Amino acid sequence: MPKKIKLNGPVIGDGSTWLYDWFGMPYISASKLSKELDSAGGDDVELYINSGGGSVFAGSEVYTVLKEYSGKVTAKITGVAASAASFLAMGADEVKMSPTSQMMIHNAATWTDGDKNVHYSNGNMLSSVDVGITNAYRLKTGRTMDDLLDLMNKTTWMNAQQAVEFGFADGILFDDENALIAVTNSISGEIPPDVESKLRDILVSAMFKGGAKSDSDKPNPFDGLDLSSIMPQVSNSLENGDGQQENAEPQTKEEDSPMDLNELKAKHPDLYNEIINLGVTQERNRITELNALAGAPGAAEIVAKAIEDGKTAGETAMEIVKASKERISDEAKRRHNDALNSGIDKVDPDEAPATPNPEAASQAEAEALAEEINNLIGGRK
Repeated sequence: MPKKIKLNGPVIGDGSTWLYDWFGMPYISASKLSKELDSAGGDDVELYINSGGGSVFAGSEVYTVLKEYSGKVTAKITGVAASAASFLAMGADEVKMSPTSQMMIHNAATWTDGDKNVHYSNGNMLSSVDVGITNAYRLKTGRTMDDLLDLMNKTTWMNAQQAVEFGFADGILFDDENALIAVTNSISGEIPPDVESKLRDILVSAMFKGGAKSDSDKPNPFDGLDLSSIMPQVSNSLENGDGQQENAEPQTKEEDSPMDLNELKAKHPDLYNEIINLGVTQERNRITELNALAGAPGAAEIVAKAIEDGKTAGETAMEIVKASKERISDEAKRRHNDALNSGIDKVDPDEAPATPNPEAASQAEAEALAEEINNLIGGRK
């Protein structure tokens, strides 16, 4: 039985995986895929791909890892294989498309900031990258470089039949009869490098879990925070000064040592203070948003615990709604039992039916829950 490997999310470099792991976001990277292939031990594997693309160079690394794998690799496009995800899929021995899936190829793109020489240089780089991408497509489809460049230049979308017809796919899943008919290169939700390098929200999220003290004479909110999983990348970004971890040189063992809080404050006081100030502001906003929910029936205790546990207003609102539904259901059961105990069921009815209407009871419960939610959000329409 082939090993199944799910490749969802943006295609990113190994230096960026820590951020996606922190948020629990799916991603595709060479190191992550290599671990999966190592565990497969040369057996056949099936890739389930749904990705809008990402880094060209990270995609090239994934493509190479797939081409070098000793076992048979079958790529199954379940949703979309666009940009970098489309050419990394060419590293598989066989590509199959879901009947509802799409494949897209287009030109590489980047951001340029500098004088005319920088712009010219990056223009030449992009042209070279486009040619490099066609090599993966050419080996799979047999089409000429010029033909492929034309398709990329037009940003070509292909459904399953077209992908088979053009040679990018070998077949269509679940359709044997018609199977033979026929730098950032991304539309994905990839985190921009400048956002990634700022990392403040991540640190704040960790340091203030459980509540923060805003007064300057209170304990440092960094105290007790374990930065070991992220500080190597932070240190690397700060040493390079540009936050571009993709282009950073490999770190030495000494550089790999986590930066402790005192070292962060000593070497980068501005960043340290900025993180503290931002964290205090965000924590105040979190508590304000949570306190706004406390007026809902039965919500005060839930809100108090949410503040202590570091939960967001969104998470807490869902807990309040759930608790309200349970409370309403319990109240309905209590009233029903009270009615039965009163002997009301033994009284002959006048015009009302003897048997309660279940649909009407459900509707009443739904309306009560809707009223709870409306109270929760302050009655806004």
